[in-house]
Amino acid sequence: MKKIIIVGGGLAGSLTAIYLARRGHDVHVFEKRGDPFLVHSDYIDKVSLRAIGVSMTIRGIKAVLNAGIPKEELDLCGLPISGMSFYVGGKFRTRDLSPLESLSPLSLSRSDFQQLLNKYAVKNKVHYHYGQRCLDVDLDNKSLIVKNNEGEITEHKADLLIGADGVHSCVRQAMQHDCRRFEYQQFFFKHGYKTLVIADASEVMLRKDLIYFFGMDSGGLFAGRAATIPDGSTSFAVCLPYQGDISLQTRNALTMKKFFDQYYSMLPETTRAQLLSQFLDKPSNDLINVRSSCYHYKQHALILGDAAHATAPFLGQGMNMALEDAYLLDTLFDKFKNDIGQLLPEFTRIRKAEADAMQDMAIANYDVLSSSNPVFFMRAKYTRYMSKKFPANYPPDMAEKLYFTSMAYSELRDIQKKQNVWYKLGRVN
Repeated sequence: MKKIIIVGGGLAGSLTAIYLARRGHDVHVFEKRGDPFLVHSDYIDKVSLRAIGVSMTIRGIKAVLNAGIPKEELDLCGLPISGMSFYVGGKFRTRDLSPLESLSPLSLSRSDFQQLLNKYAVKNKVHYHYGQRCLDVDLDNKSLIVKNNEGEITEHKADLLIGADGVHSCVRQAMQHDCRRFEYQQFFFKHGYKTLVIADASEVMLRKDLIYFFGMDSGGLFAGRAATIPDGSTSFAVCLPYQGDISLQTRNALTMKKFFDQYYSMLPETTRAQLLSQFLDKPSNDLINVRSSCYHYKQHALILGDAAHATAPFLGQGMNMALEDAYLLDTLFDKFKNDIGQLLPEFTRIRKAEADAMQDMAIANYDVLSSSNPVFFMRAKYTRYMSKKFPANYPPDMAEKLYFTSMAYSELRDIQKKQNVWYKLGRVN
């Protein structure tokens, strides 16, 4: 049995902890926030006091179920998704999708899902240390220094350190300093976002089984998403640039009222007023892309999830890939018979390739959403038709495979490239 310290007790860190504890390891998770069962405010939106929604696709579901978490308990955290709908020119264009692997994606309450993971982590004897902020990481000594809420500073050592501490990861920063020829790339998208929450989904009058997209007719001004979660609320993510007459910095209520009236005209006036009020009150969040050349350091440390490959949520895959990281790590323990020296480099080799592919697709999708291609819907419809009619010759529907299968991201990126070749050849006209 090895002592393993995981820095970060969010979704990726907690699922990784479950897998490792099931193998008999002594797992300790250090998390700067409080216990999600006792300090619920650390895990919900501060303005609306509601949970934030996230989408779990098939690869994420499989990763959770393989950790021994019952499907019926996971289902309680979300609502099944049966399709997507685009609001363009005052009308909805809805596409219903059928499950391909007997599973349906879920629109999750992030806080409920966090509690579910913590519940099973504790069942598997994972030790959580809440209110512990990481100050420093010594990779060669396999130790970290943390400070608790009372200001007490302590040092902790382990046989293996795992960084699941997000985009500003302390473990990754230590790797940047200590790893020879470690390459790290970070860039911000020109857009950021705000998450606006309507507490009573019945006011919104949107289908609970659909993910909604907005902004395709905005000429690249913005992109929006909406989804309902089990607590009866609907989360709206509104992506806008940081500069301009209509932007995340705009404080003119009349200007933003016109924006919501134009692009969210399907909502009741009172609901639009709530969105406007929250938009003016809430801070903005950055959309960031992180690429690391290596995910491990010697036999001492590993990074996964956003710490290794954070990306903008334009494919809805950030959380799903992070959960899949935890599952793949578990399979490598079997493949290499617990040999850390072999499995850590293999984790880097496999997940680096998949993370790059996922980020490539997310960036490409961002380009579509932020520049508004007028033939987008015609292309999508044409792709589905040709794939079904000539499956051996024409690439399948990438979106359907992305949400409804666990196909490798690298394979999906190849599909996307093939589809783009057909488009350039003028097959869509």
